Amino acid sequence: MELNDLLGIGNFTLVEESYANQKWIGRTLEYLGKIKEEDVVEAIRIFAGSSGEDKELIGIAIYDKSLGFWIIFTDVIADKRSKEEFEALASEIKGDKEREVEVERVKFREGVIEFYSVGLVNRLFCDCDLKDASFYPRERTEALKKVLADFLIFSANSSGEGIGENMNTLEIGCGNGGATIALHESGIFPIAADVNKCEICKGLEEGVLKPKKSVVLDCSTVSTFFDKEFEVVLGFMIGKLTPFNRFEWERVLSEVHKVLKSRGRVLFTVSSEEEAGIVKEILKDEFEGEIKENKDSDGYLDHWIYVGTLRE
Repeated sequence: MELNDLLGIGNFTLVEESYANQKWIGRTLEYLGKIKEEDVVEAIRIFAGSSGEDKELIGIAIYDKSLGFWIIFTDVIADKRSKEEFEALASEIKGDKEREVEVERVKFREGVIEFYSVGLVNRLFCDCDLKDASFYPRERTEALKKVLADFLIFSANSSGEGIGENMNTLEIGCGNGGATIALHESGIFPIAADVNKCEICKGLEEGVLKPKKSVVLDCSTVSTFFDKEFEVVLGFMIGKLTPFNRFEWERVLSEVHKVLKSRGRVLFTVSSEEEAGIVKEILKDEFEGEIKENKDSDGYLDHWIYVGTLRE
């Protein structure tokens, strides 16, 4: 896995039970405080930084003598207070052998995401019983690819740049990856997030979702885990929107502008014109947007589209 390659180590584990828990690192701090010097065969201090910048400690890996494998402790996405405590505890860790490793922060974060994705599929973090293969209608994929082709043209005309593998994109409410297939086939490889870990697990098992880019998260909290780092946020069939449950999706959609770069773009699909209007209303203060009918839709899935650009 990515972390094996970055750190040059063998079998390893992280102590938190989910990627979301890496924000508060309760177990990490507890376990770090209990490590005894005689238990540590080797220690690796993990730093992130680039040329001309101060290096930042984002983790420490230890090879535990009694367990016989590596344990990686990290504060890569932790809040400020937890980071301070982490650094203090990590500074006390000593081993017979010590070394430092510099990594790219993005690559390291991908490695952490991958660990939890593989853990889901191996039922370490998920106990769902996936007996039946998921169904991914080819007709929907082809219809969405046409929508995305138009969106790519719109985006290129708006910014002078295209969208592709090197662009930072986020898909919210990805489910089992039903729409993610169309993204991948259009050259877009987003971080795909959903609160339902069994749906993520299905997508991973089917090979539709990518382990390094699939994360179990409540999408109403994405700004807690990501900075203003995305050029595009996408969401397909984002939920049954009515005046009665509008507040549920307001919590999600109000997060979107917080993780977008300047003049970032969004693409959302829903099943009805009424729902598209609700999306536009929710986003009107932050986005310049328009509603379109998707005439290639089956009449329900992705039938209406909202496209918007973040106001400056």
